[in-house]
Amino acid sequence: MNPEQKELIRDLFAADGIASGRAAVLAAGGRILRRRRIVRRVGRASLVLVTGLLAVIAVGRLSHHPKPLPAAVASSPASKIQVLTDDELLALFPNTPVALAKIGNKEKLIFPRPGDERRYITHIPAEPDRESALGN
Repeated sequence: MNPEQKELIRDLFAADGIASGRAAVLAAGGRILRRRRIVRRVGRASLVLVTGLLAVIAVGRLSHHPKPLPAAVASSPASKIQVLTDDELLALFPNTPVALAKIGNKEKLIFPRPGDERRYITHIPAEPDRESALGN
């Protein structure tokens, strides 16, 4: 700061008539600084609230997903598994056209109408290995 600027500042703050002006300048500066401080605090509080809200939404979405049901594991497969005959299997779908087709050494249910399979069959588990099903 050069000497002329120092002298000007000294003259402004030293004069008796300017004392009220100095108080006004200090009061205005205080208001400006107070406003800046409030804006900073509101900004930080908003950031914390938005972060908390996003965390709650994320946890809520994760907890509402239905958990997959565990696969049913029979303790003694021989007592739990019931083998159906072809007629018994076809009787499970009354008034619905359905066919039982042999493909190689496997049998498969065939629904000629497009929506029937989706309506009746929700999940067909993979065929277990014969030895693992018997517990050997």
